[in-house]
Amino acid sequence: MKIQKSRRPAKGFSLMELVVVVSIIVVLAALTLGALNMIRGKQARDTALVQINLLAHALADYNLENRTYPTNADPEGAKGDEVLYKALFYDGFEAKENDQKGGARIYLAELDPQNNTKGGQAWIQGTGAQAKIVDPWGNPYRYRSGDSSAAKNPDFDIWSAGPDGKTNTDPKNAACLDDIKNWSN
Repeated sequence: MKIQKSRRPAKGFSLMELVVVVSIIVVLAALTLGALNMIRGKQARDTALVQINLLAHALADYNLENRTYPTNADPEGAKGDEVLYKALFYDGFEAKENDQKGGARIYLAELDPQNNTKGGQAWIQGTGAQAKIVDPWGNPYRYRSGDSSAAKNPDFDIWSAGPDGKTNTDPKNAACLDDIKNWSN
């Protein structure tokens, strides 16, 4: 008796079909992660720009009342975030806490460490007069008043060192390419 072999196709996937499907999934996942990183980077830049504009408007209010801007003549803008925090929030907060009438006022309530997670990003690190205003990458904002020799604006400069955290007074320096600032070169 002769046994006939069945000509039914094998069930399941071949190794080649599995490799093709897995590689398509890997490519799609890589494209998705790349797009998410690009979106996060743009969101961080937009957040930094909004925060710089908030600080600039608060400084304009400060100038209207005090007829001057807070002083920080350091061309690198170091400790500028502390100068801004003290002038725009802390002095007014202390006056309010001590019930001083006619003292300094709070120019930017968003700088309150008790309420500093607007949009999920805390932009205040620390407490008290030494608190730092930080950008979305965790680097302190830079500030210098217009009387600085390196100032680009007659009133004040505010900028973020960007994702790399590096900045330079020379705008053509490579460290400045990703800076977000309130002036144009």
